[in-house]
Amino acid sequence: MAKLIILLALIFLAWYLRNRFISTPKADRKRLITGWLLWLTVAIVVGMALTGRLHWIGGLMALSVPFIRQFALWFMQRKLNEMDAKNSSQEVSSESEMDRQKALQILNLGEQPSREEIVQAHRKMMQKNHPDQGGSDYLAAMLNQAKDLLIQELNDGE
Repeated sequence: MAKLIILLALIFLAWYLRNRFISTPKADRKRLITGWLLWLTVAIVVGMALTGRLHWIGGLMALSVPFIRQFALWFMQRKLNEMDAKNSSQEVSSESEMDRQKALQILNLGEQPSREEIVQAHRKMMQKNHPDQGGSDYLAAMLNQAKDLLIQELNDGE
């Protein structure tokens, strides 16, 4: 009877995970699978520790590895962003003045873009290159300069 209950629980779990995977947007599926693998690892380590196949100290050490790795990645990313911010502030000030052709090239726009096209292109590029999303401060500053220059030219032309 216990095996039947476990089998039914596993079938229900598989059904739930399948539906969750299908309903998750493709961009978020990697994060979802990574989370599932982390929980599977936790369950295996806890199960081994409870059944005596793994010493509890070894279990704690095994469970701490993903958290230590994540902390190390976060810490290194923060340090790199700080270094990038220092370098980009110096680079942006020393960079030659932004011109129209350079701005159009940065935002990947045609010769006569409308205000909406400029804003949409800037928004699309910033979503990919924003410093809070792991992008570069320098690239974000260049995108902002390009948008400001093109918008200013549109305002001056009106």
